[in-house]
Amino acid sequence: MRFQKSRFKNRPPFYEDFDFKRAKLKKIVHESPRVKSFKLKINLIEPPKPGQFIMVWLPGAEEVPMSISDAGKGFIRISISRKGSTTARFHELERGDSLFIRGPFGNGFSLREKSHLLVGGGDGACSLIYALKILSKMGKKGMYAVGAKNASVLLFVGEARKMGKLFTATEDGSSGHPGLVSELLGVLLAKGKFDSILTCGPEGMMYEVIRQGLKKGIQVQASLERYMKCGFGICGSCVLDPLGMRVCVDGPVFDGALLLKTEFNRLKRDASGARVPI
Repeated sequence: MRFQKSRFKNRPPFYEDFDFKRAKLKKIVHESPRVKSFKLKINLIEPPKPGQFIMVWLPGAEEVPMSISDAGKGFIRISISRKGSTTARFHELERGDSLFIRGPFGNGFSLREKSHLLVGGGDGACSLIYALKILSKMGKKGMYAVGAKNASVLLFVGEARKMGKLFTATEDGSSGHPGLVSELLGVLLAKGKFDSILTCGPEGMMYEVIRQGLKKGIQVQASLERYMKCGFGICGSCVLDPLGMRVCVDGPVFDGALLLKTEFNRLKRDASGARVPI
């Protein structure tokens, strides 16, 4: 029996609510030697919130979760780092090609506070640059601190410079603070006052951001990356123990203090569901 949606108000979503939508590739930008941004034409009911994610499928390859680095009326942008065979397939795409998308899914960043410090490491800058754009449109204070191994792989520096104060950190000293962005964070917290910290990147970096933020009495929101199969809470592949939180529906953005009560920065799950060290 096929249920008629109109008969059920306030019902939980059916699987058919998560059907694929075709998205056509309109523009490709080389952000760094290994990261490309793909601007996709797609009509969603409403733009995704910063920090949410989509499931992206290229026929012949895996379906994978992707952060959203920008969005607006009739488009979304995803920024993909070439890491394995699936992302390599994405990097072969050309203008006019199509992808298939489900979502957006998950909880995004809360932007209610007046002043925000955004701290990104490596590819984690993807979800933060979208948050910075929305903060700028809202007329709120946003400070963007991003770190990477060297200047050539810093992401969205040009965009961030147009929207707010920008600080960089590179391990080789080629741009900004010579060292880790978590070290730069200490300098920024000593000089400025913030209502909220948003962070995304390697878990070791985010752990340090959370630790420093909480020490200063600042709320920290951290966006996690985990292996996902479904994207809406059925498969359990992204569970955070011992609290049993699912990254796809309870996150991917979590309160930092809550994350410290889980296996965050210690264990994750692989494709088989086994817990493995990070």
